[in-house]
Amino acid sequence: MRVRILLAVISCFFLSLVVPAAAQKFTGTIRGSVTDSSGAVVPGAEVTVKSDATGESRTVITNNQGEYVVPELLAGVYTVAVKKANFKEVVSKGVELHVSSTAMADAVLQVGNVSEQVTVEANSVQVDTSSGSVGNVVEGNEVRELPLNGRSFVQLTQLMPGVSPQAAFDSKNKGLMAGVDFSVNGNNTTGNLFLVDGVNDNDVGSNRTILVYPSVDAIQEFKILRNSYGAEYGQAMGAIVNIVTRGGSNNFHGGVFYFGRNDALNATDYFNNLNGVKKDVLRRNDWGCNLGGPIVKDKLFFFWSQEWNRELRGRARSANVPTAAEKNGDFSTLRTASDGSPCENAPTDPATGNALTSVPAMSPAGSAIVQLFPDPNIPASQVNPDTCNNWAISLTSPIYWRQESIRMDYQIGSGWTLFGRYTQDHWSQPFPSTLGFWGDDSYPSVESSWIQPGYQATIRLTKVFGNSAVNDFQGS
Repeated sequence: MRVRILLAVISCFFLSLVVPAAAQKFTGTIRGSVTDSSGAVVPGAEVTVKSDATGESRTVITNNQGEYVVPELLAGVYTVAVKKANFKEVVSKGVELHVSSTAMADAVLQVGNVSEQVTVEANSVQVDTSSGSVGNVVEGNEVRELPLNGRSFVQLTQLMPGVSPQAAFDSKNKGLMAGVDFSVNGNNTTGNLFLVDGVNDNDVGSNRTILVYPSVDAIQEFKILRNSYGAEYGQAMGAIVNIVTRGGSNNFHGGVFYFGRNDALNATDYFNNLNGVKKDVLRRNDWGCNLGGPIVKDKLFFFWSQEWNRELRGRARSANVPTAAEKNGDFSTLRTASDGSPCENAPTDPATGNALTSVPAMSPAGSAIVQLFPDPNIPASQVNPDTCNNWAISLTSPIYWRQESIRMDYQIGSGWTLFGRYTQDHWSQPFPSTLGFWGDDSYPSVESSWIQPGYQATIRLTKVFGNSAVNDFQGS
């Protein structure tokens, strides 16, 4: 009895939150009006919306104005069928519904037998007149088939009107190397909100990076809402970048891929040549696979995505370092550049201010610190007088990234649907590092290893009540 009462209270609480809305988070809405051939509205018509991919269907009835609304639908292609006694059935095929969008599917009924059918093809290019939001959709085939350096979807955000990147913005990187430093319509670069299946993906420490970079093969589509978006979105003064992941369907689909790059085709950098350093290593191997399909037809579906990046990236480093004699306290021979100009000053006695040719008693701590510096490897005759750098090297840093993502969709029945996704996203750069973060220096002996592991999980339960009320609960 207590359990039943508790469930009733919880149900009443969530029912009280149900309000009409054009689109919530990463879902969409199909709506339209039903009229007869004279233009008069047709109330009480039965409208059935069915997903072409999963077979999920929802039936509503037109109101007294002949209008219907089917909210909280996942992005995809739908078939809309309209029935009414004494009229031919009208079937609209190919109704495309995008993330955070509204698709219009009006129907004009003709007098006839309900067993007769009129089939129309929906217009794939629509202008959303149901809301004032300004945004653009990047479809899945564009995400997967356009050439993207680094295979990062972030590069496609730069194609939108009103988007301006910072000078140092680099869209190909992920993990701690990356940032999403772009301004939308003049707002701050940290004012954008990234959502993956409705889950906040921003790094709340800086708000300039994101935590999970969905593999381009796992993205169904995404939409950038740039202005005038609805009250269901918060936490942003710039853009909402709303990403939805791919789900399974009644047909199996999948693929494998490999992308490679090798420095054998690269020229040597100018500054490497200047310092007599070998060509930087740049080798990238990117491979993965994905598979989606039914576990139980029309009921339970899955989609699995796996990707690995293995990159070796060289970085030339140069510095003015002490000689072996100077590390031992001998400053009798000061260094000069190739034109004879001095590259250093002699140390001085703090008590007298006189120059010293040697430091007779270096402390153990001082001796340990100077050993961190590498020995010179550029002859004095070749030292550039502008920099006095007598040491240069190209060190190769490993950069690793891998991601696993699994999504499940379950049509429980009686208006209940369940969706869940788990993503594991790991980025790392073991020593030596190219990042130059806090405490790191150009010398390979005083720098760190860096790692950014990311985990994201979400579950969403949806219940349809009656003709148009939808109750949605999501946790992440």
